[in-house]
Amino acid sequence: MKQLASLTGAASLGTLSAVDQAFAAELSGLPDLVTGSLASLRDRYLLDPDVTYFNHGSIGTTPRIVHEARAAYLRTCETNPWLYMWGDAWEEPLEQVRQKAAGLLRCEATELALTHNTTEGFNTLAAGLDLGPGDEVLFSSLNHPGASICWNHYAEIKGFQVRRFDFPVLEMPRLTAADVLDAYDRAIAPRTRVLVFPHIDNIVGLRYPVKELAALARSRGVELIAVDGAQSVGMIDVNLNELGVDAYCASPHKWLQAPKGLGLMYVREDVQRQIRPMWVTWGQERWKGSARMFEDYGTRNLPEVLTLGDAIDFQESLGAPAKERRYRELWELFRAAGESSGTVIWRSPTDWSLSASLYALEIEDIPSQAVFEHMYGLHKFVFRPFRTQGLNTVRISLNITNTEAEIARFFELLKDVPQH
Repeated sequence: MKQLASLTGAASLGTLSAVDQAFAAELSGLPDLVTGSLASLRDRYLLDPDVTYFNHGSIGTTPRIVHEARAAYLRTCETNPWLYMWGDAWEEPLEQVRQKAAGLLRCEATELALTHNTTEGFNTLAAGLDLGPGDEVLFSSLNHPGASICWNHYAEIKGFQVRRFDFPVLEMPRLTAADVLDAYDRAIAPRTRVLVFPHIDNIVGLRYPVKELAALARSRGVELIAVDGAQSVGMIDVNLNELGVDAYCASPHKWLQAPKGLGLMYVREDVQRQIRPMWVTWGQERWKGSARMFEDYGTRNLPEVLTLGDAIDFQESLGAPAKERRYRELWELFRAAGESSGTVIWRSPTDWSLSASLYALEIEDIPSQAVFEHMYGLHKFVFRPFRTQGLNTVRISLNITNTEAEIARFFELLKDVPQH
């Protein structure tokens, strides 16, 4: 049986190699982000040409060549499901994906679990940490529900306290990094054991000073620092070796443009033993001493996981510095167009070091939902309306393939949104 597995495994690796070679060949033909045509790059996606997509912060768009690689992995799997799902044929390729993801985040591969989304990572933390009466979990009103609700759920079971403080979101355009740190310094209490915050929040796009905030929390006695990286991984540089956090959870289906249903969960090596896995099958002894024990699911969609490696390769081929320059250009264009319109209020940070390719605009005297219904119903613009914490905003999240012409058209069409 071992000899048979070896023979079939070798054959399957040859099949996967053919998929990889086809992907690499097409990847090499992508336009250079610095000198090439963004319009040409846009053509490499599957977006409906009638749709103007300003909502990458909710769900990303998968490049065509990544989608085709995924389809090839799925076809290969179905030729012999026993071999590909339960054999050793894909063990090495899957570990290569883990290595790529660890390289992207600058951490050890043994510190990284391949999950399904950010919410799963935070549920694992809330379920698995030894918290009880006298302990407090702290987060602000800018936290996403996926990184928050799980703590309330397990607080009822375990008896620890959850405290949510109001972040001064209406003051966002005037805030500095020192103001952000001061807000948390005032909120942290002697009993705060766990601090949860986003790297980039999903409402107004504040880019947190993570390293400085982690150091502040440590100095105040916080034992575990968990960061929501759903809006950061794939958009900005993330160096977990430098940030000083204990856990970091992300959703590659946003800015990494990977297939839906994939997640990343970093757990620092010396913290892993403090967390009981949320579910277990047969692999706990095998994966002891590694974050893999947090992904001990049994059967899962392995072709999706393999495709994550291709999504990372696609993004890295574009170049992180070039991508961030493009994000900043779009941010500046959108902000300038809003300020010159006379009817738009900018509700996001005004310092790029605190900003991201995700920002909130208030259209004066018009409910954000009405703006969305008009702009999508008549013109197929996709973005996210928010009515929360005193905000009445539309959230714009642009990727590098969005264009100056789309921005100009957005503001021109805004003039026709009826007053309410």
